Amino acid sequence: METQQAGERAAEYFGGGYHCVEAVVSAFLEAIGEDPAMAVAHATAFGGGFGRTFSGTCGVLSGCMIAIGHVCGRRQPGANWDKPAEFGAAIMRQFVDSHGTTNCGVLRERFGAEQQMAECRNLVREGTVKLLQMYRGRPDWR
Repeated sequence: METQQAGERAAEYFGGGYHCVEAVVSAFLEAIGEDPAMAVAHATAFGGGFGRTFSGTCGVLSGCMIAIGHVCGRRQPGANWDKPAEFGAAIMRQFVDSHGTTNCGVLRERFGAEQQMAECRNLVREGTVKLLQMYRGRPDWR
C-alpha cells in the first residue's frame, strides 16, 4: 500500500469503528504487510488521550509509538532499545514542531467542538503518513 493511501485508510478507520490510536496502528501495519489485530487490541485503551480522558497524549502519537514497538521493539529483557527510542523521539519531535503540544485535550480545545472530528482525522492521516515515510526511509527498522 502506498504511503498516501495508508494515510487515507487511517482517516477512514478513524470514526468508522476505530478511534485515533487504533486507526494509525491498523493502517500503518497493513501498509507494511503486518497483521494489525494484536497491536490494535493493545492500542485500544490509549484512545482519547488515554482511556478517553482527553487529558493525556494525543492518540496519533500513542498509535505511532505502539506501531514502532510492534515493528522494532524488544522481544526479550535487556535487549537493546536504541532504535525504537530513536524513532519514537523523532516522531514526537515532528509532532510537537507541527502542533506545539502532545496533549489531546489541548488539541481538541484548539480545534473547537465543530471541527474536532475533522481536525483529528487530519492528524490521524498526517501521523500515519509521517510514520510510514520514516519507516520507508530507514531500512534499519528491524
